[in-house]
Amino acid sequence: MTENDSSDVRTYPCPSPDDCSFTAGGAAELLEHVNSEHSGEYQRDDWPDTPAGRASRSTSDDDGQQEADTDG
Repeated sequence: MTENDSSDVRTYPCPSPDDCSFTAGGAAELLEHVNSEHSGEYQRDDWPDTPAGRASRSTSDDDGQQEADTDG
């Protein structure tokens, strides 16, 4: 395969906060896994357990704390 071959498949780790070792071969497989193995779990406050998800939650937590501080 060449470096620019578009048939390369990305792999995605499971975004569950539970200890899940599944790594999907592509987005469709990840979607099927989440819908079957983690049905409804993605509505939890700690979903997804990924660096981007954790960063997003810490930013929104900081915003909520700042709003609470200014109400008093």
